Amino acid sequence: MSVAVFIVLPELFAAKIEFDIFPATGTFNVEKLNPSGGVVDLENSQQTSASEVSNPNVTPVPDFISRIAAEFPHIFALPKSSQPVSSVPNATIPEVMRPPFSETALEGKGEKELVALRDGGVTLKLLLSTYAEASMEVHLYDTDGAEVWFKGSSLLSWHRLDASTYAPLQFKGTVDADSMQLAQTGDYSPAEDLSYSFDIKEGQKLVLKTYGNAEPRSFIKVSGSAF
Repeated sequence: MSVAVFIVLPELFAAKIEFDIFPATGTFNVEKLNPSGGVVDLENSQQTSASEVSNPNVTPVPDFISRIAAEFPHIFALPKSSQPVSSVPNATIPEVMRPPFSETALEGKGEKELVALRDGGVTLKLLLSTYAEASMEVHLYDTDGAEVWFKGSSLLSWHRLDASTYAPLQFKGTVDADSMQLAQTGDYSPAEDLSYSFDIKEGQKLVLKTYGNAEPRSFIKVSGSAF
C-alpha cells in the first residue's frame, strides 16, 4: 500500500512530498521548477535528498525471468552494446532476417522471378533433362523493366530437340560448347555440374523459365549474396 501526500509551500517555492510505502514512510521536499520571478530562494530552501526506507523487503527476481535473460540476453542488452545484424542502412525486416547467402531453385517445368535486394554476385547451376524438345531460359531485367541483352540474346538460353542431339547452351550471347558431352557415338548429354556466374544490381530482376518436355529432375538453381 502506498500513499503520496503533496503539501505546497508557496513561501519557499517548494513542494513537500511524503511517501507512505507500508510499513515505512519517507519525506522530502522538491523545488518548484518555475517559481514566481524565475529565481529559486536557495537560502531558505528545504530541498533534501530522499530518505532511505528502513528494512526494505527486496523481492527476488522470478526464476522464469532469469531463464529468459540467460537464453535471450539480447533482450536485456543496451542498444549501444548490441551488434548490428545487417550492414544495409534502414533495412526492412525481410532484409535483416535473410541470410547473407541464399539459394533458391526452379525444379521441373515452370517459371520463377527473383528481385535482387542488393548489389552482388549470382551463380546459376542448371540441368535440362529431356527425351523430346525442351527449353530453359534465364532473363535479366533492369529496374525500368527493360531486358538486359547480351550480344542480342538473353542472359541464358538452352534449347534441346531430344535426348541425344548435340545442343549446347548459350550464356551472355556466347555458346558454351562444353555444356554438352559425348556419352557414346552419336549420343550427347548435358555436362555435369554446369555453373555460370555474373553480377547483378539492386532492383534488377531474374526470370527463370523451363518449358516443353523437360523432365521433372531438370532444375535451375540460383545462389548468391544479392538475394
